[in-house]
Amino acid sequence: MYRIMLIDDEVGVRNSIKAKIDWKSAGFQIEFEAANGLEAMQILSEQPLPDVVITDVRMPQMDGIAFIKASKEKFPHLRIIVLSGYSDFEYMKAAIQLGVKDYLLKPVVRSELTALLAKLSKELEDDRNRIREQDQEEMKNHQQLQLMQEQLIWQLVKDEWFSVSTVKERMQQLQLSSLTIDDVHAQFVTVEMRIPQGRLDDWSERKDLLYLAFQMLCRESAENWEQVYPFYSISHPAMMHFLILIQDPVQHGRFMDDFVRKLKRNIKSYLRVESVVGIGESITGLRQLKDGYASSMLAWSQGTIQSDKAEPNRNMLAMTHAFSPEVERKLMQTIENLDMPAFTKQLHTIFSADRDTPMFVFTFLTLRIILLFNAIAKKFELGDASLQSYLWNCQMTVRDYSSREQVLEQLHEMAQLVMNEVRKTRFSSGQQMIEAIRNYVDENFSYELTLASLADMFHLNETYLSGLFKTSVGITFSDYVTKLRLSKATVLLEENELKLTDIATLVGYSSSSYFSTAFKKYYGKGPKEYREELLSKKV
Repeated sequence: MYRIMLIDDEVGVRNSIKAKIDWKSAGFQIEFEAANGLEAMQILSEQPLPDVVITDVRMPQMDGIAFIKASKEKFPHLRIIVLSGYSDFEYMKAAIQLGVKDYLLKPVVRSELTALLAKLSKELEDDRNRIREQDQEEMKNHQQLQLMQEQLIWQLVKDEWFSVSTVKERMQQLQLSSLTIDDVHAQFVTVEMRIPQGRLDDWSERKDLLYLAFQMLCRESAENWEQVYPFYSISHPAMMHFLILIQDPVQHGRFMDDFVRKLKRNIKSYLRVESVVGIGESITGLRQLKDGYASSMLAWSQGTIQSDKAEPNRNMLAMTHAFSPEVERKLMQTIENLDMPAFTKQLHTIFSADRDTPMFVFTFLTLRIILLFNAIAKKFELGDASLQSYLWNCQMTVRDYSSREQVLEQLHEMAQLVMNEVRKTRFSSGQQMIEAIRNYVDENFSYELTLASLADMFHLNETYLSGLFKTSVGITFSDYVTKLRLSKATVLLEENELKLTDIATLVGYSSSSYFSTAFKKYYGKGPKEYREELLSKKV
């Protein structure tokens, strides 16, 4: 039912129009009435806007033309119909100049009113459908962007980086510019849903639904605050993480307490399960993202379902001092160079027997090393990713280690497993190395990829890698990346849900013009023309 406002200074005219037809059968109802433009403007300011306004032009206090001017300024999308007599030509000319397209001559004829309402009904329905489609498109775009943001943050937490500048560029593309500030201050929160024993029994389908509801609830909680970014690992669907910007250091503690309390309360109220929360140490700058995540995992490992206070450990300096970027780089080199004695030496330097290292620092360092193992395993492991799954489980059970000796023993065992994967890839056929590199490119094609960076990452000579890639794949590295990006773009174009600028960003082009040029060069037509042809074939 569409709502109408009727404006005329004569009550008799208004009553006559109301009596002309069965408004309800026509799909309309007269919701508001006003005697002049001034009264109408007051109603419009105080009430929900009607779908249509029918207004006379000759009225006291504020005539129809003055009303149209005022309403167009304040309510530009309001649909207005003018009531006019044959002698109101100058009024009608002014109304047309103001953008009014429909009118009724007085006295109103039933057939003309019926025809106009039928026309309006179709236009209003078309408008609603267009708005509905726009809303759905915006929602899909938002969901796609949110998914890309989550994937990026999770990737930065667990994988090896190209460079900070490359990461910042990708963040800006995905509307995460607030995270690119050099001294950005942030904090991680980890929450795990604890399903009571016997709650679901063997109903795995219900468990999947509960996981999905948990993730949706966490995302909805994050949407209430601009500075909260949720993400999760598919390997552990009962756990969600939040990257939270610290905007006001003075009020942040109160905000965190409020956020955690409401999150736990909503999980218990809506899902009827308990939860355990871990609050990480505050970090400064992107380079500390992994430290912040590891500290939240450490806090989670020490948490209980009763605690809802945001109380992180207070000694990030002590935890990160022994695991600087330089130490991390050296550890990675020992693993990728298959040098177990060097790895053991580095490990003993980190966990020096001469220092009385607190157990929570010991646990934090263990988590950071496991993250490093996982990044290397992902780079070199081919096949079913079973090693990565094993390492994830080790991260989840690190709290169960009873002694430092047990931790060191476990780290050596994990290091050996990772070295075995590195050895299989690096020192077997060149085809396996190319497969590992292709896997990496296929997952990171949206970044700025170069042969030089990949050669350095996989310990190869750049010229050798270039020749090996072309021999194995059949095309040059740059042609492979272009083909990959543009093939991904065609899929997105076929879905017809995203703007060209969004597609360009998602497939790794810095601008839509650069994307269009590359697309036309490859396919012989621009992305817009390509999409239009696809749509015409579906009709």
